[in-house]
Amino acid sequence: MAKQKQTKVKPQPQVVGSQQPRPVQHMPDLTEAATKPNKILLIVLAVVAFVVNIRVIGYEYTLDDPFFTKDNPNVSKGLSAIGEFFTHAAYYGVFKHHDASYRPLMLTSFAAEKDIFGFDPHTGHLINLILFTVQIVVLFLLLRKMFKGMSEFVPFFMTLLFALHPMHTEVVASVKSRDEVMGLLFSALALLQTMKYADDGKAKNMILSAVLFFCALMSKETPIALVLIAPMTVYFFRKDIPLAKAARFAIPYAAVAAGYMVMRALFIESDGEKVRILVNNNALMAATNYAEKLATTLFIQLKYLIILVFPHPLSYDYSFNQIPIIGFSDPKALAAVAVIAALAVYAVKNFAKRDVFAYCILFYAFSVVITSNLLVDIGATMAERFIYTGSLAFCIALVVLLSKLLKVDTANVSFATARPLFIVVTVISVLYGAKTVARNEAWSSNLELYKTGLETAPNSWRAQYLMGVEYTRMISKEPDALLKRELYKNANECLNRSLAILPNNSDVYLIKGYADEFGGQIDSAIVSYTNTIRLDSFNTQALVNLGGVFLRTNRLDESIKTLSRVISYDPNNADALANLGASYGNKGMFNESAQFYQRSLKARPVQPPNVFMSMSNVYRFLGDSANAQKYRQLMIQAQANGTAEAR
Repeated sequence: MAKQKQTKVKPQPQVVGSQQPRPVQHMPDLTEAATKPNKILLIVLAVVAFVVNIRVIGYEYTLDDPFFTKDNPNVSKGLSAIGEFFTHAAYYGVFKHHDASYRPLMLTSFAAEKDIFGFDPHTGHLINLILFTVQIVVLFLLLRKMFKGMSEFVPFFMTLLFALHPMHTEVVASVKSRDEVMGLLFSALALLQTMKYADDGKAKNMILSAVLFFCALMSKETPIALVLIAPMTVYFFRKDIPLAKAARFAIPYAAVAAGYMVMRALFIESDGEKVRILVNNNALMAATNYAEKLATTLFIQLKYLIILVFPHPLSYDYSFNQIPIIGFSDPKALAAVAVIAALAVYAVKNFAKRDVFAYCILFYAFSVVITSNLLVDIGATMAERFIYTGSLAFCIALVVLLSKLLKVDTANVSFATARPLFIVVTVISVLYGAKTVARNEAWSSNLELYKTGLETAPNSWRAQYLMGVEYTRMISKEPDALLKRELYKNANECLNRSLAILPNNSDVYLIKGYADEFGGQIDSAIVSYTNTIRLDSFNTQALVNLGGVFLRTNRLDESIKTLSRVISYDPNNADALANLGASYGNKGMFNESAQFYQRSLKARPVQPPNVFMSMSNVYRFLGDSANAQKYRQLMIQAQANGTAEAR
């Protein structure tokens, strides 16, 4: 064995007198550096999220957007109505009854927007896009905190795929979906603070987490799933924390959730109102038994998973009968049971191993179960926005799966060491981005959106109905007789197809009545309005419209009878009162006519020119020249401005 050559160590000089040792050069704290987010990656995510969706800023209000903005009387009051938002359901300002939606913080944001900018769809879209962009940045910070042992490119890829996933176009392009964006934004911030508390034990982080969780619940109901997701996240991503200790992280979330449930009980459930779920809104109500309902519900969950993997085609609507009711004998239901059971078994078996895929399965399940129609019936069959939060789990799982398949060392990811992963994620991102840009265009206006519905949901009664509604609006504004006839034909075809899918629908018959009137088909309008009233005897709009048709065709006794029915249970209906004034006036009963006109003015001082013209004529026949002149001046003013206000 050869002798190893020994190296002599020279003796070090001693320090004498005032001589001091040279300071050792500062070595970076790798743990500290690893916690600092990469600013370039943050900027890239923010730019991608904003630029891919930038066209939405120029879009109009669509679908339910007006119900939370310009057509909501409470929101129209601005922040002065903030008390109404916290003590009533979200739709209460429009429909005057409570439903299951309690989203006061979201309504507050719209009220503040109104006070500062007024009602402008472009501003609303810009605010939504900014919130979405901020949310993407926060998600990256959260995922980076969760996967702290991995390269920052891993959470970057996860967040990038989430930012570009085409299923999110509805949330980004619909102003109303601000509730979804705010709900996930505050949820992510709350979870980020919880993870910080798990690392440093500082109580302020957990307190802040509870506050942010409350904000999430005030924006949308679905973040209540964090009561389970938060402790589960701590358990899966902090190996040093046992299950029993991780479970204690649920305590502040449970306390906030309990307070939230008390607020719901006091403010939107105390009056005992309960909105009945109809097949018009939820196709599952067409099931003849629970087995059919369950089988169809499970198939819908499979359909969500399929669209997550392959997001095409996408639709704004899945109403009856786009997804037909099926039983457990149907292969689609059996496939759904098999897939869901396999995922559930995998999650349970690998829970103790803190397996990432098990976490993703449970995260997704907890996120979507509230809107799945499995626990409670909701006001929709299916909607892509319902799995907005849950889709984050899919993006996490996809990146982890790709890393395993491509045998990437997730602790050390760079283009040099993981080129295949970079290429695959880039290809998916480009495909997602292209689909998102193309899909965004559908949300530019109701007309464009409804046209896509005829392609993606041709068997939906609502898709056909809403297209018919849009054609009907166009008829009312079209001066050209030939184009008016063409629009009437299109409206009739859509509305008839809607009735063929879901017969005896009073909403469709009401719009048919409008289309018939605007199209000059008076006899058909009478039939349509009569059918509406047959199916919905308290439909005041149909009664007012029918009374108006009788008035214009000089069937005055029928007009008076129909309109009197309206004011018997709606005494302040200004339209019915004005039409009664016109009916009595045409019969020469001028005193009665004047009385009804005055009641109409009291109910609604702002009136169109024809009302003031008729009132002027009535008072002229009564020999009251002062009032005749007064209402003639108001008529002239209304002709100039569209309406005038009687004072």
